Amino acid sequence: MDANDLSLHFSSDREFDAQFPAYIKKLSEVHWTPLQVAFTAAHFLAPDADARIMDIGAGVGKFCMAGAWRNPGYFTGIEQRKNFARIGNKVISKMGLTNAKIIHGNFLELDLKEYTGIYFFNSFHENLVDSDALDHKIERSPELYAQYSLALLERLKEMPSGTRLATYYLAITEVDKSYRLQTTHFGDLLKLWIKE
Repeated sequence: MDANDLSLHFSSDREFDAQFPAYIKKLSEVHWTPLQVAFTAAHFLAPDADARIMDIGAGVGKFCMAGAWRNPGYFTGIEQRKNFARIGNKVISKMGLTNAKIIHGNFLELDLKEYTGIYFFNSFHENLVDSDALDHKIERSPELYAQYSLALLERLKEMPSGTRLATYYLAITEVDKSYRLQTTHFGDLLKLWIKE
């Protein structure tokens, strides 16, 4: 894919979504990060080529693709749905993005300390509200929401000083106090943090 095609795909959410099957497009407005939010968060998370960013609950990897297109560093997403990871990696390959990938799995399997930045768009919420579920291919429950939320909070506490964190649609009370809020965007929905 040439630079003009890539520019077109990243020109709007609608253009980006056009690359995906209908059932994926339908999920975009509610479940995938808007491009402008992704560009802002990725710019903060990846200040240089040594940045290694993890997107927890990546879906088809929209954040990772947008970040990789505009920023240095390497963007990895983890997604429990195998079909989303497969489709996302297919589009990443088609775009020729060499600094992004989606892995199939659960974030509990990861060592987050391998990453310098974390992006989190409240992917656990579908465990609480059935109407927010992307599909019925994975187990969901309020107990899993509690387990995942506690595990993420504990892992964020263990991250080294200087770790960058971007949260979208997440309350300040859900982030460990060792992270200092740097700035907010998009009506305070996107919060950018650095661990002290």
